[in-house]
Amino acid sequence: MRDNEKTVYLLLGGVILLWGLNVVMVKYLSFFPPVLIAAIRMSIAALVLLPFVWWKMRRTRLQRQDWLFICGVSVSSITLHQIFIASGVQHTSAGNASLILGLNPLVTTLLAVPFLGEPLTKRKLAGIGMGFIGVLLVVFMQAGASGVAWRGYGDLLIFLSMLMYVIGGLLIRKATARGTHVLVVTAYSHGIASLLLWFISLVVYPAEVFASIDTRPFTWLVIVSSGAFATGLGTLGWNYGIRQLGAGRTAIFLNGMPLASLFFAALLLGETLHLLHLVALAMIVLGVYLGSYQRRAASIGSEKLGKQLYG
Repeated sequence: MRDNEKTVYLLLGGVILLWGLNVVMVKYLSFFPPVLIAAIRMSIAALVLLPFVWWKMRRTRLQRQDWLFICGVSVSSITLHQIFIASGVQHTSAGNASLILGLNPLVTTLLAVPFLGEPLTKRKLAGIGMGFIGVLLVVFMQAGASGVAWRGYGDLLIFLSMLMYVIGGLLIRKATARGTHVLVVTAYSHGIASLLLWFISLVVYPAEVFASIDTRPFTWLVIVSSGAFATGLGTLGWNYGIRQLGAGRTAIFLNGMPLASLFFAALLLGETLHLLHLVALAMIVLGVYLGSYQRRAASIGSEKLGKQLYG
């Protein structure tokens, strides 16, 4: 393995740890009104991403259809995604949330069939089925004082959050296929989403909510870490990895995010890890492998395509 690849692997490993920790940070911030905390976090992320993109790509000219895709990404994978996830973690555990979010690659594979015309093989179908069964294990059978507990509402919101993120990802692929750089789409969509979230917050919440915001330094440390590091710098690091390794090889690292979230939830929030969580995690990882694995030739073609789209 080349030294450059080792560096990229370490970078992507760090990004996955940040994203796993981010689920726990969002859970910790669940005492905030969900739309308001999303507005603050996305504004911080936009302040990190936009200057970088303007510095690197200030000559980029966008067409009307590019802006439509950017607005679609902004509404789906950022605005609605953030609202659903911030609301969902108020009603479920960070461990559950991380496992449901881990379905991202499988749902992407499933929706890519009608939206992008990709084939659905028996292997992919088996992988999708296994991943969903793994999540259903923890959603429907949570060990509790009475034997079985039901957290359906929160888990449903997290699933909708993941679904919105996947739809936004498909729109990003559409936009980048037109030649628009993924960082431009990402930065501009975050900027638009932050404005949307602030508008919704001002409409939905009374003035008393803004006056009673928690001003403790630790709370703002968590907010800045979530917005600037996990969302802002994490996105830059992830896209750098895609540029260096290709989309296919980089996506494998997503398998580590649920495990990182489960670990941080147990360490920082005191959530109990059950054998059921580990069984579900194994099924999701195996399902992602089955659902996204390609033959060597197809994999090489995918990496070349990834470098064209994200490079």
